[in-house]
Amino acid sequence: MEAVQSNRVQEERVAFRRLLWVGPLAAVTAAVANTFAYLVASVLGAMPQDVVVNGQGPITLVVVAAVSAQGALAGAVIYALVGWFARRPVLVFRVVAAVALVLSFVTPFTIPGAPIPMVLTLELMHVIAALVSVGTLTTLARKE
Repeated sequence: MEAVQSNRVQEERVAFRRLLWVGPLAAVTAAVANTFAYLVASVLGAMPQDVVVNGQGPITLVVVAAVSAQGALAGAVIYALVGWFARRPVLVFRVVAAVALVLSFVTPFTIPGAPIPMVLTLELMHVIAALVSVGTLTTLARKE
């Protein structure tokens, strides 16, 4: 039994060279997925354009795509760092990502005057970005 566990630990490694294309792929995929979510929510009236965020204006399609891509790229950097230091990098990264996702649920509630459908849409977009990013990174950038 111990030999099986040590093999699993050895298999769980980050393919650093693959991260050079998997990171951008995760960014594009997260941006596209959240763009779709934003467009559906906008059609349904869940993303009002009269709610100002941080004094800079409404949440737009460009902002959603850019922030989704930035989050995925940041995830790729964190995945690489975890890969350097952790014995079981995929597991550790998934735990770190889950904690970050839970913490991210606070931010939509800090938008003054945001209606509940907007808050729920933003929460959903956080989940979408996390699932797409973590899934892409830990599947395609894992050494076999």
